[in-house]
Amino acid sequence: MSFMKLLRRLLAVSLVVFVLVVLFGQLQSKPERRDLPSPSPAPVPTVALSSFSFAVISDIHSDDKSLQKAIAKTREDGAEFIIVAGDLTTLGKREELIRVKDILTQGGLSYYVIPGNHDLWSKRSLTNPFREVFGPDYQAFQKDEIKFILINNGDGSEGVNEQQENWLKQELADCPKLYCLVFAHMPLNHAVLKHIMGEDSPVVASQAARLVKELVRAKVKELFAGHTHYLSSYELGGLKTTTDGGIFTNKGTQPTRFLEVTVQLPEVKLEKKEVWLE
Repeated sequence: MSFMKLLRRLLAVSLVVFVLVVLFGQLQSKPERRDLPSPSPAPVPTVALSSFSFAVISDIHSDDKSLQKAIAKTREDGAEFIIVAGDLTTLGKREELIRVKDILTQGGLSYYVIPGNHDLWSKRSLTNPFREVFGPDYQAFQKDEIKFILINNGDGSEGVNEQQENWLKQELADCPKLYCLVFAHMPLNHAVLKHIMGEDSPVVASQAARLVKELVRAKVKELFAGHTHYLSSYELGGLKTTTDGGIFTNKGTQPTRFLEVTVQLPEVKLEKKEVWLE
């Protein structure tokens, strides 16, 4: 073999060895793969719970001291407002109504009032002492997702007149999408007690039955009422009803008491507590 052929063969072999060495070195120096840590899942946003409370009182019957005690207790417990479900007075005289209004105003809490049958005893064709002192005798307002509808059914011979019934239908139109609570002086029905709307009038009794159907159709969550002087809760005709007792000093079957209602949000839930004054 000539010298030149041998040299070319040696150079070819050396080149192959060099390439193999370089490749092997690159493989050896390849950085170790490190998997990046998975990102932590984003925290699920939490909805802050909130609540508010209010009181339902009725059947004061001009008992100023009991009313003052009830307001003081309600304020102490942190309620935001009071709903008075009728029978603020004994005879419905203007001076009685003014005195009750003064006590409510001095109590330092917002309040909403509807009349009871006692508050309408002095009503005459040309005057209405309750309206003169308190203004509208039925009304509605909203707080958060809760709609409060206060109706006047205290007149046992008239019930809810046509004007108010038309107003009520308009207010109930919102109830399928809101949480509606209705307040009245007289319960619309009861399984045992006869002391309800229409107790002295078949016409008014039939009106009460019609109102029950309208409230159920509108998906009203609950009706609160007074008049019975008895605290109870029941469901009849598809309408949940709570009566709040009475705060006037009496020798009845139950002690003087009223209701405090706490509304839990955002998923609306009612918590009711009876408060005894004696």
